[in-house]
Amino acid sequence: MAIGFGSYEIARSGMFVNERSLFVTGHNISNVNTPGYSRQQAMIATGPYQKFGEHQLGLGADIQQIRQIRHQFLDNIYRNESTLLGYWETRNKTFQEIQTILGDPMEEGLQNALNQFWDSWHELSKEPDSLTVRALVRQRSEALVYQINHMGQQLDKLQRDLDHQVSLRIGEVNDITKQIAALNKAIFSAEVTGDEANDFRDQRNLLIDRLSKLADVDATEMKDGQVDITLAGHYLVYKGVNMELYAAEREPGDIFCVPKLLGEDIEIPIKSGIIKGLLDSRGESVADEGSMDGGISALEGSTAIIPDLKRRLNLIVGGMAKSINDLHKDGKTLGKPPSQGEDFFVAINSEYPIRLGNLQLNDNLVDLNNIVAAAMEDGSTGDNSVALAIANMRNNPVIKDINRDLSIDDAYQFIILGIGSGGAESVRMTENQSRLVASTDAQRNSIMGVSMDEEMSNMMKFKFAYTASSRAINVIDEMIETVITKMGIVGR
Repeated sequence: MAIGFGSYEIARSGMFVNERSLFVTGHNISNVNTPGYSRQQAMIATGPYQKFGEHQLGLGADIQQIRQIRHQFLDNIYRNESTLLGYWETRNKTFQEIQTILGDPMEEGLQNALNQFWDSWHELSKEPDSLTVRALVRQRSEALVYQINHMGQQLDKLQRDLDHQVSLRIGEVNDITKQIAALNKAIFSAEVTGDEANDFRDQRNLLIDRLSKLADVDATEMKDGQVDITLAGHYLVYKGVNMELYAAEREPGDIFCVPKLLGEDIEIPIKSGIIKGLLDSRGESVADEGSMDGGISALEGSTAIIPDLKRRLNLIVGGMAKSINDLHKDGKTLGKPPSQGEDFFVAINSEYPIRLGNLQLNDNLVDLNNIVAAAMEDGSTGDNSVALAIANMRNNPVIKDINRDLSIDDAYQFIILGIGSGGAESVRMTENQSRLVASTDAQRNSIMGVSMDEEMSNMMKFKFAYTASSRAINVIDEMIETVITKMGIVGR
């Protein structure tokens, strides 16, 4: 009878494993649209065996594990490509902002103001004695000064905004690592007793995916199921503890922040991701923005986008102001008697060189007679040599580049082409990385994602198996009833 009653255990185990499998199938179906969810699978194995004479009789089935279906290799690829995508997306947004600020080549920016400035001097060369044309020169000059200073203010604001974004992203990193540390504790507490913490693992993997887009972190799962997160060799998460970053100046007095490890004055060198894109766009420092060293193309390939742009624009602004001032000071005013010309452009703050945001017209030019058009000692009527020389500066080489001299217009066009080239590269790299990330995500979702067709097929399979096991119990009942109530009564 032992074998007969053992049949109940076989049928019972069949009902149990198929019931649990139906629970898993239902859980998969209910989470088909849950972000980051990985489908689960009940791993069914044969139950224990019982020795019966020379034979072994199986005693049914059992659930070994409710496993999570993921592909670690594809997860790693996805996170690496996502890190690069975050970097290039950030650079692409910066170039878009810069193109909006410059306004070229849509005739809304500095080039248009320069064209009108040169044209006004050309008109003055035609009528060097005209106060009306001199008024036009002053008006166009004021417009050029406003455009240059406004461009500088917008670039400064963009840098401040990017710096603020760095602080916000550092805060986001801290928030994510705090959640990962809490999930580490929850996963360890659940799995140390033999349970599965698959849903907690899904939440943690989704957080790691997001963290990987922010910075080039390394995630390593330990034997106890907890994940350690490191960045540039420094722990951000160790088991159930997270170490926070904070935004601080690299050196006392710096106006920009860098990520440092809380409690220690250690800068964390981030190599990729959104935060690295912000740091490269903003620039690590502003020490070289006003420098006149190098040339227009001296920093080709530089990662510091805005400081590089400001340095090259300052080179043009400073070169233009110096060249025009030299010509203007050598000429004679239209006054009676004529006097020596003065600087046409001056610095707002004389302690700093002329550059973006530090440019204005000489206050003495309010008197239109002080706008110089003539070079002759007596300021002779009809002498247009200074006005003509300034008008021709748009084509004459006045800016020192590495291998050649450039006109102001050519130098600015080099900058526009550089920004266009950098923007096109960032668009191309963003599109390429987007395709790589989407392709990798599709591959891993084909493995870990929930397929409704497959789950419906499993549902039917487990349902019929459960029904069959329950029918087996009924058959065993009938067999036992026959043995107990019917056998041994014949002939009474």
